[in-house]
Amino acid sequence: MDTNARSSGRPWALWAAMTMMAAGLLAVLYVLSAATSKASTETGLMQFARGELEDLAVMEDPPVLSTRMIRDASGAETNLRAASRGQVMVVNLWATWCAPCIEEMPTLGALQRRYQGRIRVVPVSVDGEGQRARAQQQLARLSNDSLPFLIDISRGIIFDVGAPGMPVTVVYDARGREVARLAGGADWNSPEAVALMDAVLAQR
Repeated sequence: MDTNARSSGRPWALWAAMTMMAAGLLAVLYVLSAATSKASTETGLMQFARGELEDLAVMEDPPVLSTRMIRDASGAETNLRAASRGQVMVVNLWATWCAPCIEEMPTLGALQRRYQGRIRVVPVSVDGEGQRARAQQQLARLSNDSLPFLIDISRGIIFDVGAPGMPVTVVYDARGREVARLAGGADWNSPEAVALMDAVLAQR
């Protein structure tokens, strides 16, 4: 009985051993795959996804540059392509009721002053019509009059850009193609942001 029991148990032992070996192999393959994936995310502009830009993302198939009509400080119609003037453009969607938007706006103004004539920082308010005057005054104060005032009271630009909330900052190259984005607030005058801008400018 004992001999038969040992004999009948051997296939199960062999199966268990093979299962453990397969699991070990899968674990090794997973580690190698993870290492490869990590290396790939650290190439290109994703190498700047650290520090203040930790949440930086590069989309495989980003939305095209919105052509939606928005209005400038005088009430005239324009759009993002016209606002870019053929330069690298940093579009920031913001609102007066968004605390992270207010916190980061001075750094966007500083970014514009640092790269004056080389990039265009374009904040677009998604406040309602009743908040237009307040938004314009707030932007002028927060940015030290460094940034143009644009507003989309329809808020349709949020959907055009694919923004999950406020603030969202999208970086476009000089041809109007999205190259990177960041959801949430950040210091856009930080060393990480400066390094990102320099890299985007170098790609022109």
